[in-house]
Amino acid sequence: MHSKKIHAAATAALVGTAALALAGLAQAAPAQTNAADPYDVQVVTTDGNSSLVHTIRHGNGSWQSFGRIGDYEGVTGLTSTLVNGEENIFFQHTTAKGKLLAHLVRHADGTWNNDASTPALPGGTTVDDLAVTTVSNQINLVRRSGNDVELSVQGVDGNWSAWSAVPTESEGVRSIAVAASQENNQLNVVELTADGKTVADYRRLADGTWTPHIVTQSNPNGIAVATEISAAMVGNDVQVAAIEIDRSFAGVYHTILHTGGTWDPFRDIAGAVPAVYGSPAHVAITNYPNGYASSAQLVYTTSDGSMYHTIRDYYGKWAPLGNVENAAGNVIAGQVSIAGQNF
Repeated sequence: MHSKKIHAAATAALVGTAALALAGLAQAAPAQTNAADPYDVQVVTTDGNSSLVHTIRHGNGSWQSFGRIGDYEGVTGLTSTLVNGEENIFFQHTTAKGKLLAHLVRHADGTWNNDASTPALPGGTTVDDLAVTTVSNQINLVRRSGNDVELSVQGVDGNWSAWSAVPTESEGVRSIAVAASQENNQLNVVELTADGKTVADYRRLADGTWTPHIVTQSNPNGIAVATEISAAMVGNDVQVAAIEIDRSFAGVYHTILHTGGTWDPFRDIAGAVPAVYGSPAHVAITNYPNGYASSAQLVYTTSDGSMYHTIRDYYGKWAPLGNVENAAGNVIAGQVSIAGQNF
């Protein structure tokens, strides 16, 4: 089902959300009492061409209204992670001094630091993609510049390590995503090949060594081509979401890399949600702790700037899509990142 930017379509299906009448956007909202609730997930998206906005889906299913973080031109590689209840957002943006990395922190009390530290880039280097996660309470930031993929880690002292090479696919890399296992302090870097047809997982062990890749085909019918991916460690498995173009139709696809090293086939979620609205353009997935049965929360944005949300529970059942803007306010959503507690 494809539609114009009409928000009534999914009002009734908004996942676990109370209907909220919300006015226009304000400066990013200050403290809410449950801002550091481990059952919250935080969402950040571009709003039009020159702004970032932020919202929270609380554990009770309600949404905080979108708050504007600031004006940023030419955002690339928007990505985020939670560390001890604080959201860390990274992206590249265009300034009078050229393209620069940015690091924003939303503290648990709702206040913001819009000038947190970033790892220095080699002279003249710019970023095509970024992906971030948390391993042992340390931020692991991965960047892609062309076909080069590199990792920098922020230590407990706040200093960033030098960029180090991440293994890459010989076909070149189109998109990257990361996930982390807190049980064994491992980082998973997931890469989409340049042709959009193969997904590969590389695992960085606690001693810093990398395992050989585990690959799967992203195009289940041999025709679809993936344009971007997002990944999250949900329970003991890596779940990957992708935007794929099948002929001229865009969809949201999903797969799981199980602990034993086997991949499920990529599947279009349209048959499970049970309807996909709009033409999906960007997607993000995160862990959602739910007692001992972790779930995944997924958001995607469409070519006309709408945003939709769903939950995949522990048993593999997808909730119907909900229109986030019906609960959090109207934006023109683009690149998107979602961050839940990573444990």
